[in-house]
Amino acid sequence: MQQLRRILVPVDFSTCSRAALDRAATLAKSFGATLDVIHVWEAPAFIAPEAMVGVAGNSQTLSQLAREHAERGLREFVEAAREEGLPIDKAFVEQGDAAKVIVDVADRDGYDMIAVGTHGRTGFAHLLLGSVAEKVVRRSQCPVLTVRESTGS
Repeated sequence: MQQLRRILVPVDFSTCSRAALDRAATLAKSFGATLDVIHVWEAPAFIAPEAMVGVAGNSQTLSQLAREHAERGLREFVEAAREEGLPIDKAFVEQGDAAKVIVDVADRDGYDMIAVGTHGRTGFAHLLLGSVAEKVVRRSQCPVLTVRESTGS
């Protein structure tokens, strides 16, 4: 049986990514593993990332604004989880194609498992929006736990 020492949890701040984090935290506690959280943001495809935007009298690039927003969102998400006792070791933000970055980070940093939430879209919605979770499952060298948010029914 493979030893479970490090778990990576990609989050998009949704309830399904929180469900994945909760499940991963249970596993981390059981195995004595560390739990790291990653949020991957992607620059808009049709707007130059170096485009300047004005926010409260300050000008900054769209990329800078997006990164700050991603970092703030992750900080709030992780703080709420830690307040509930989840043992998050580190949290970080990366930029790029979400599935590619998640798999690359897991490979590069030696994670033993990725725990990812899935919205469970099917049909036309899945065709249009794709699935980061599905791409991670297909590309990852390490095991991937997919967690679908409980619908309560």
